[in-house]
Amino acid sequence: MAAYATGEADVLNSLLPSYEAEGFQVFVQPSDAILPPFMKGYRPDAIALKGDRKIAIEIKRSESSASASVRKLNELFSQHPDWELRVYYVSSYSADKVIEVASLSAIERAIKQVRELQAARRDLPALVLAWSTLEAVARALLPDVLARPQTPNRLIEALASEGYLTPSEADTLRHAGSLRNVAAHGQLDMSVDQRMLNELIGVLGTLADILAKTPKTAA
Repeated sequence: MAAYATGEADVLNSLLPSYEAEGFQVFVQPSDAILPPFMKGYRPDAIALKGDRKIAIEIKRSESSASASVRKLNELFSQHPDWELRVYYVSSYSADKVIEVASLSAIERAIKQVRELQAARRDLPALVLAWSTLEAVARALLPDVLARPQTPNRLIEALASEGYLTPSEADTLRHAGSLRNVAAHGQLDMSVDQRMLNELIGVLGTLADILAKTPKTAA
């Protein structure tokens, strides 16, 4: 099983909400005290525990360079069927890729589409598109800071640190970002809180208004 993101920490940040939504208790960089004896000398990047299910999570920089170490890990875990090993790979291409800044008109069209999806009670697609639009408008406001793909937490931190979000708005966006991650990892039957979605759409409108008043904004 593999997933791709901008860095090892970003991969973990993107994975945690989906594991937690499934009821797992996740320990990042677990201590020796909670690891089984067979993992002596090896510490996974995280473990996820729920009842009888025990998962070790390993993040690797690239699939080709990690193949030998992953084979050894597979051999280790094959002797302990009560544990599952999941390896996720970081894409160096994604980490280096600079994303083009969206125009104001494109952002405004996207916000209109989000509102239309919400009006049609298609809340999950509205949430996913709203988050993509949030990243687009944030990148337009902070092109030097947010030139590359961002995790939800880093995106919120960047906007908050520049004064574009109130503490209350930042809290709402953290919740929205967690739900967006869960949806991105395939949980398609979850419900979306209408108040949270309304607040997210409100933030989009506010940021778009700020962008419209920013000098040299693309049309």
